[in-house]
Amino acid sequence: MVHIKKLEVYGFKSFGFRNTVVHFENGLVAITGPNGSGKSNILDAIMFAIGENSPKAMRVDKFQSLFHDSQNPGHRLVRVSITFDNLDRGIPMDEDTVTLTREMEGLTGDSQYLLNGKKVSKTAIMELLEVVLSAPNKLNIVQQGMITRISELNSEERRKIIEDIVGLSYFDEKKAEAMKQLDEADRRLEVAFARMGEIRKRIDELEAERNDQLRYEQIGSELKRFKAVQISNNIRIVRNKLATSTQILDGNNQRSAQLTKQIDELRQEIEGLETEKVKFMEEVDAANKAKAQIATRTAAIVHDSERAKAMLGEAQRRIADIERRLPQIESGRQEISGRGDGMKTEAERLRAEKEQKQAALESLKTRLDGINADVERITAVIARYTGARQKLESRLKRLSSLKSAMELASARTEEKINTITYKASSGDSAMASLRAEIDAARTRISDMEQALKSDGARLAEISKEIDSLREVKTTLEHELAGSATLLSKADSMAIKFEERASIAKHAMNEDFAIAELTKDSKKFGIRGLVRDLIRYEKSYERPVLAAGAEWMKAFVVDDVRAMIAVAAYAKEKKLPRLRIIPLDIVNRYRSGRKNTGSDRNVIGNLSGVVYSEYERLPEFLFSDTILVKNSSSAYMLARQGFRAVSVEGELFEPAGGSMALDFGSKISDLTKAILLGSSVEGLREMLGKLAKVVEKKNAQLREASERLAAAEAEKIKLDLNISNKESRLASEQEAARAKERMLSELVSRAGLLESEGQSLATELAVFRRRLELIAPSAERVSARLATIDESAAKAELASIQVERNQVVKQADGANIELSQISTALGGIESKLEFDRRQLDQLEEEKTRLSMELEQRKKQVDELQSKSQSLEAELKSLRDQEQQIIDASGNAYGVLQEYERKIKTRSEDERRLTKENNVLERESALLKKDVSDLTEKEARLTNDLVWLGYKSLLDSMDVEAAIIELSKEYEGVKSRINLRADEAYVQVMEGYRGMSSRRNQLESERNSIVSFIEQIVKEKKEMFMEAYNRVDSDIRATFARLTGGTAHLELENPDDVFAGGVMLLVAFPGKVARESTALSGGEKTITATVFLLALQSLKPSPFYLMDEVDAHLDAQNTERLSKVLTERSQNSQIIMVTLKDSTVAKASLIYGVYPRQGVSQVVKYRNPSQVPLAQIAAEGS
Repeated sequence: MVHIKKLEVYGFKSFGFRNTVVHFENGLVAITGPNGSGKSNILDAIMFAIGENSPKAMRVDKFQSLFHDSQNPGHRLVRVSITFDNLDRGIPMDEDTVTLTREMEGLTGDSQYLLNGKKVSKTAIMELLEVVLSAPNKLNIVQQGMITRISELNSEERRKIIEDIVGLSYFDEKKAEAMKQLDEADRRLEVAFARMGEIRKRIDELEAERNDQLRYEQIGSELKRFKAVQISNNIRIVRNKLATSTQILDGNNQRSAQLTKQIDELRQEIEGLETEKVKFMEEVDAANKAKAQIATRTAAIVHDSERAKAMLGEAQRRIADIERRLPQIESGRQEISGRGDGMKTEAERLRAEKEQKQAALESLKTRLDGINADVERITAVIARYTGARQKLESRLKRLSSLKSAMELASARTEEKINTITYKASSGDSAMASLRAEIDAARTRISDMEQALKSDGARLAEISKEIDSLREVKTTLEHELAGSATLLSKADSMAIKFEERASIAKHAMNEDFAIAELTKDSKKFGIRGLVRDLIRYEKSYERPVLAAGAEWMKAFVVDDVRAMIAVAAYAKEKKLPRLRIIPLDIVNRYRSGRKNTGSDRNVIGNLSGVVYSEYERLPEFLFSDTILVKNSSSAYMLARQGFRAVSVEGELFEPAGGSMALDFGSKISDLTKAILLGSSVEGLREMLGKLAKVVEKKNAQLREASERLAAAEAEKIKLDLNISNKESRLASEQEAARAKERMLSELVSRAGLLESEGQSLATELAVFRRRLELIAPSAERVSARLATIDESAAKAELASIQVERNQVVKQADGANIELSQISTALGGIESKLEFDRRQLDQLEEEKTRLSMELEQRKKQVDELQSKSQSLEAELKSLRDQEQQIIDASGNAYGVLQEYERKIKTRSEDERRLTKENNVLERESALLKKDVSDLTEKEARLTNDLVWLGYKSLLDSMDVEAAIIELSKEYEGVKSRINLRADEAYVQVMEGYRGMSSRRNQLESERNSIVSFIEQIVKEKKEMFMEAYNRVDSDIRATFARLTGGTAHLELENPDDVFAGGVMLLVAFPGKVARESTALSGGEKTITATVFLLALQSLKPSPFYLMDEVDAHLDAQNTERLSKVLTERSQNSQIIMVTLKDSTVAKASLIYGVYPRQGVSQVVKYRNPSQVPLAQIAAEGS
């Protein structure tokens, strides 16, 4: 078993700076020693090692107080190691010993943990200790005052501490999580209902939109039909127009044919005249032909001459322009060339200057880098000086402030010492006067006490007489009240039993027979009734009662002879029916069990769950009955020929022929009522005698009341007299006590002033010593501070900074000049490029114009020669034309006649052609109309077919209907949802899905509710199991410890967690009371028993107890030590105690005593607790 084997302590509380080793063994280990020796620090060290982090739990105000010398910063280390015996591997490590070490050092109080010498986290330590239930803050560590706290627990706190020990918070967390899931399920269900409401609302909206859509489609259908009618009407109109136009077109075609014939005849006549005219013209054509040729040639020459003149003028103008432009181009070239030479020179100069500036700038940058390095070097030196100065100044400042504080504290302490001296002198004079006044007051008090003593004696006599009379009266009243109650109850009980006995006797049922035979049970060898001789679990009560039925009231007798004797007696007394079972037949009975197969619902034979001291009796009664889990399995077995009963009490006879149900019946029992009938008559006689005694007691009560009233009147007079004297005495005594208290306060104040003066004197000496230490330190710091001089470095830094600024300024100037030069150079290079392109353009233009000038000059020469030849030819042709005109004769008159005839015929032909053209235009228009009408008819027919009609509909007036329907159609169209029907179907499907989801959510919610109920049930079962264990332990331990009784009781058995757990205690010779109403010592005993019972719920391998027996008397301490000794057989108990009886029971004893402020530990093995074999081994 895991237990603490060794403890090593260094620097912890009262243990000094040396390694203190304490070896422990299994069993009861006692630690004792004088108060203040540090014995409880051993337990604190164990708690510290296993990870306790509460200073309060280790009885200090802060972690720094755990150090042995918290004022000495040079020794700020605490190390505690605890070694566990792990031979049984209770700690999950493959080591025979496990050592936990905790170290804490420095001002911060940070700890580090080691496991077998290796650093680990605190979490790892806690997990290991949790495995063996040894973590801190458990009930295995009982500190000082814990018993008192447990004794003051109320019922609610007791219940909660049991819950915490068995870990019911796990169920609370599961329940909280389940409740959270239930809330979520409720919210989801609410959301589902809300969404269903929204969907229902949306369905209503979509239904209205769907109706609009259907109306829209209906209106569209009607509009299509009416439009089809309208189109049919239009088709009829178009067909009528088409027929009319076709008829007119045919008439025009006939008239056009006649006119064409007449025109052809006139054209033939015109052609004849033209032929005759041509013949005449041919005769005169020779002369005219020559004239015509001359005229044609003349016109051509005139045209060529004019064209040549125009081209000549254009060429001459262009030549003049070119000759003006060429000198301009040459002058421009010269100007650009001159300007370019100057700019090239300037560009070369700027490039050279730019290179110079860049070189100067590079040298400045190099110089600046060197200066920056010097600046950084000097700055680092100054920073070191500054840091050292700041540290020294800060230290000097702290020393100065500390010196000022010390000086101020010294001055205040001196002032306090002077004040205390003055108060002490004035207090001595006040004490002398108070002592004189107190002596006079004591004399007056003595006289008053003598007077009161005589009155008190008389009052005591009267009080005794009154008390005796009151006791007599109370006794009489109590006896009368009890007698009256007894009379009433006895009378009512007698009436009730008389009625029951009367009913039972008149009923003459089997209970009457049982009552008669029970009176002579020994005579007839009756062992008892079946119901009294068999036992069974509560869960099998229904199947047993259902299967046993009337045999439960059967008599069990020794043998068949006894059965015959009982039957004869019953026949003689004419008793009702009886059932009798002889044991000799029962013992010879052997059941023939049938195989029921491998049905999982079969529990077994009913006789297997029934027990009796007569072993064969359950087999005799129930061996043919099969016990199953449900009624369906019982019925199936009955069909197979078995007698079967379910755990719910449903009985099926073989072959399923009949069925009996028992859902909670009870066995009727009127036997007692019948047997008590004779005793009721004797009760009636006793009631009469009791009534006479009551009357006598009433007379005695009246006499006692009269005597009591007289004595109380006399007592009141004495009380008033004594009260007046006591008030005067009390006021005098109070004045004397006040003066004594004042004197005591003055004495104590004088002592306090004296001790305070001594303390202040010591404190003043400390302050002065500290001032003596601080002053030289401050002077040394000042001297060191004066040696620090960074002025040279700062001066050097300033000069370098000036030089650096100049270099930076020069570099900035060089950068600006370089930028300006680069800008100017870029501008010149851009201008040079522009001039180069312009020169190329001028050269190209000059070449092009020179070539054009040569071409134009050649063209001018050619055009001048051509113009002169054309003028000469034109003059010759005009002379020839004049000669031909003069030679022409009278041919003009003949030609005029032919012209007149042709003109007449031509006019007729034109008139007829015009008329024919009009007809053709009309025909063309009619053809177009026919074509348009034919096309319109086809289009309307296609529209009709598109509307779904292949033939024309009946003619009707639909214009008004179409207008109305169109208005309604447009009105509906503005709000129509063309997907309303589809959306309606989808939403309806969604609504059905949401309904299914709601049902699923309700099912989930019901499952969660069932889960919560199961959690509550399991929590209650676990709590009740722990409750029963604690109750049993309390009953046993308290009885052994005190000889009394103690037990737990639930405040609310119906709802365990709605109430608390009461601890009812009855010490020997006392009534039972709740533990919080006990006296101090009784509370301590009860709390100790309750703590031991709680520890038994989850046993720990070791227990630490700090003076748990401090408030117990010798007898109870002895009993507690015996209990602890027994419990130490299974667990190690390390107990700090001052009681000899407890120390005597320990197998190993450690004594702790202080020496020079450090706790010392000595070991002692109790010989009476060491086995003889071990003593012999150690002796040898």
